[in-house]
Amino acid sequence: MLKRLFGLAADSGSAAGNDHAQHAGSLTTGAAGKMDGLAEEAPNDLNWKPAFDVDARFFPWLLGDYGKSFGHDLEKPLLMALEKVCRSEFAGSSLIPRVPSVLPQLLKSLRNENVSGDELARHIAKDVSLVAELIAEVNSSYYSTGDKISSLDNAVRLLGINGLRMLVARSAFRPLIQLQSGHLTKQVAPVIWQQSEYCALACRLLAQERGLDSFHAYLAGLLQNVGLIIAFRTMDQSMQYQRMPLSTEFRLSFLHMAQSLSFRVAQQWDFPDTVTAALQAQINSDSSTPSQQKLQDLGLVVRQASELSKLRLLVNDDIVSQQDKELQWAAASNIQSCFAALQLQQRDNQSA
Repeated sequence: MLKRLFGLAADSGSAAGNDHAQHAGSLTTGAAGKMDGLAEEAPNDLNWKPAFDVDARFFPWLLGDYGKSFGHDLEKPLLMALEKVCRSEFAGSSLIPRVPSVLPQLLKSLRNENVSGDELARHIAKDVSLVAELIAEVNSSYYSTGDKISSLDNAVRLLGINGLRMLVARSAFRPLIQLQSGHLTKQVAPVIWQQSEYCALACRLLAQERGLDSFHAYLAGLLQNVGLIIAFRTMDQSMQYQRMPLSTEFRLSFLHMAQSLSFRVAQQWDFPDTVTAALQAQINSDSSTPSQQKLQDLGLVVRQASELSKLRLLVNDDIVSQQDKELQWAAASNIQSCFAALQLQQRDNQSA
């Protein structure tokens, strides 16, 4: 369904990423200088990963007061409930809302290469929240025009077709991930959405620099946490004490099944093959094992972007120091630049 809405074919090329190069370049320039010289430094950036398990720090931080140590006998029923959802025909997709009604019309227009700015503006004008998001986007530090833009027509022209596609994609995924239902989901969903935005942005920037389709990368970054929300909603329906286990064994199993759910949902929604393959690659490659070295192309981009987005939140909250040598920045200057771009994203969110 969403494949048709976004107008993507499974074998679509990198035109979206190429058309969007100026946007990505302006963002990284404003954040930490240009991400130049990738050809010489690619091996270091492609091998980058922190020297510690990021999820081991991120997961307890995400849960906060909802995390607790339980005995194995109390953990097992929760994992069994989640496994049942994973094995179900629709992989728990009924636990997340559908796409807002105005978006299919707009996405259909975005498929047309000859669509006019006026036509796009007419569709966007039907959704007040989308108008507000578009105006905020073009006035963010990504574009740095110097003059505040308040005209919808000017905003559409400045953002461009591919910029609009990413804006609409973000609008479509926000209600799927930022759910306010259930005690646990209500606690974690806003943070998961923030991490999803960071991850999608990091995916786009890394894909752009590596010659991959930046829009497919952006979609993969947004989609990778859909399974996590389904998993948390399942916990809300299954937990007796409204607390989540913190043991390593539980965390690894929980996140593994959440990744599997994201992949299954991508298949259900008929996303491009490159996106589903990148999500499938995450299932057998968690960040605590050397198997990350086997990831390639978009699969590697999603893994590294996920790490960067979680680290950004942990650094923002002083859980991890940006100067920590275990972050392995020294040999990955372009990864560092991408990480700095996420800080720019945070400032724009705070000023919005």
